[in-house]
Amino acid sequence: MKGYVAGIDWINTEAMKYWSFPSSYKGNKIADTRNMIFSGDYIGAIKVDGYYERLIKDEDGNCFMVARSKNVSGEAVEKLAWVPHIIPFMESLPNGTVLLSECYLPGDEGSKKITSLLGCLKDKCISRQAAGQKLHFYVFDVMAWGNEDLTKRPFDNRILYIQDNLPMFANEFIEGARYYEGEERWNKLQAALADGREGMVIMQKKAPVYFKRTPARVSLKIKKELKETIDCFFTGRAAAPKRDYNGKEIETWPYWVVQDTSECLPIGNHYYEAFMEGKPYIPVTKPFYFHWAGSVEIGVVDEYGNPMPIGYLSGVTDDIKEHYKEYRKRVIEIGAMELNDTGGLRHAKMLGWRDDKSWEECSISQLKDL
Repeated sequence: MKGYVAGIDWINTEAMKYWSFPSSYKGNKIADTRNMIFSGDYIGAIKVDGYYERLIKDEDGNCFMVARSKNVSGEAVEKLAWVPHIIPFMESLPNGTVLLSECYLPGDEGSKKITSLLGCLKDKCISRQAAGQKLHFYVFDVMAWGNEDLTKRPFDNRILYIQDNLPMFANEFIEGARYYEGEERWNKLQAALADGREGMVIMQKKAPVYFKRTPARVSLKIKKELKETIDCFFTGRAAAPKRDYNGKEIETWPYWVVQDTSECLPIGNHYYEAFMEGKPYIPVTKPFYFHWAGSVEIGVVDEYGNPMPIGYLSGVTDDIKEHYKEYRKRVIEIGAMELNDTGGLRHAKMLGWRDDKSWEECSISQLKDL
């Protein structure tokens, strides 16, 4: 029958919903989430901000793409024809395979953007993708593989099919989730939040598939629970920039110096060939070339009212890097960070100015819960 694998109707089966802290939760979300992450009982992967799609190749080889939501008649929404670029991938899978995925646009995440594509007529959706960017799929769980039902298997076993089997069916539009544990997972979450990503989903290693909602704490969908912000100020000090440019645009990179003297060569993109021929030229970072700051120091006010540095920000504008002394004691809001072992901040990112606030109001007490 269409959509069936091992006796389960995967077209009409309700999608599993992941648990998150309810709005009425009275505990400390940050501390409790951290405890869950470091307990050793969970595995987690970065959450993509897209649209849930179940990719199905049934026992007879029929292929479907089914969303979580139903239409107005209560029927499953099947739209594989709207994304013809993944049909070769679907056809290459073994019969009886069901993958859970998030459909998204790389670099332009957001469920509303997906709805604007999949919500229109098929031909218009295809033409819009042809004119812009094609939809990608982030596979994060496996319900069945090769006619074998995996729903009763523990989660840490199911994701092995992503790591071990999915790469054999390589497709530029299909990406398998990478799962992390312990401190590495915590660091990945902090970095993801700092980059503006959606967050992370963690799941107990031994959890089977729960149809409908998972029980409390079996899973945890972390969106912005750990994204704390504080107000701080620029101290007027800075760290020197790194010299060597190690990016991917070396062939067209415009900032070069003479290797032994660090004399700046005129700005241009024609030094790569000379460099490859052995000329003593090296590509350098833009801040090094212009003698700007590499990162700028930020601080708060200690319990005695004195300025106290708490770390450095590198992801600031060129104007701030060039004129950092002029921004001394100007207040900013930073977010998605945590304290490191020396009391400084990790993964800090400037979110905006706080010109409504004086530097004296940026108390160290803001760091107490980080």
